Amino acid sequence: MTFKLEIEYFEQLDEKLTLVPLTYDKAFKRIFRTNLDILKEFLKDVIPLDIDKDCNIRLMDGELPKENMKEKGRIVDIYIVLDGKIYVDIEMNKSKFETVLQRNIKYKDKLSSMLPESDEDFKAITSKKLYQLNLNAYPFEKILDDIIVLYGLKTHKIYSSDECMIVKSLERYRDLYYNKGNKERDVIWLTILISRTFTELYELSKQILSKDQVKKLMEAAISMSKDGFILHEWQKDKFDALVKYNEIEDAKKEGRTEGTKEKTFEIAKNLLNMKMSIEDISKATGLTENEIKKLNDNKNDTDN
Repeated sequence: MTFKLEIEYFEQLDEKLTLVPLTYDKAFKRIFRTNLDILKEFLKDVIPLDIDKDCNIRLMDGELPKENMKEKGRIVDIYIVLDGKIYVDIEMNKSKFETVLQRNIKYKDKLSSMLPESDEDFKAITSKKLYQLNLNAYPFEKILDDIIVLYGLKTHKIYSSDECMIVKSLERYRDLYYNKGNKERDVIWLTILISRTFTELYELSKQILSKDQVKKLMEAAISMSKDGFILHEWQKDKFDALVKYNEIEDAKKEGRTEGTKEKTFEIAKNLLNMKMSIEDISKATGLTENEIKKLNDNKNDTDN
């Protein structure tokens, strides 16, 4: 892919192409799995890792036991090891952290049980560290960041400092960057993940990455946003989220009074803009197909 790293190029690109957000599961995997050097820079800034710039990094997916592969595909985004001693499980969450906490603890414990190898001595085992990095894209999350370890409430002692869960709320870090003027590297990285345009992604990434790395990141983001499969799955993901949205359920339960029916019509308009079929929109909102067709006709008249 040939392009110049110039702001004008990305401003023009934003006019004709929508950036698939890096918080989307498949997008996050696509970009960071194929650019491990960028992933390493990300981890060094976001987690307090004791590693140098030349440390070895490799993906661990192929080494997971078969019985865990199905679950891993559903939950874990990326699982890597640094210098054979630091293991990092990265997850992208879109729900309030409290609702996924128990699931994440359970999975972290599974990963922990897989760390020892049969021919390792005790010293090698105790030198290993496991971090589970939870990147939370839920927009109303109250937690900014936290570190969760095994802690004794009576003894006030930390029993497992080598295994910890690190929580980062992406929207609140975005607020730190844009509204509080915080330009620290970890803040920039976490804001990068929720970039809304190619221009924003470029402007942020060039502050902390080399020119070659910025080019690789932008190439991956552009390629991903042109990928038909990724676009289809992303739209489907957004559609599924809208179907579950509380306003739809409220509209159904309350018999769609005038106020709630207006909300339902607004949701239907959004789904039409997403190119969803009239039949699927009817199933999701409870509106009749004729009502949706009239909405679509009115939308087309307005557009013209």
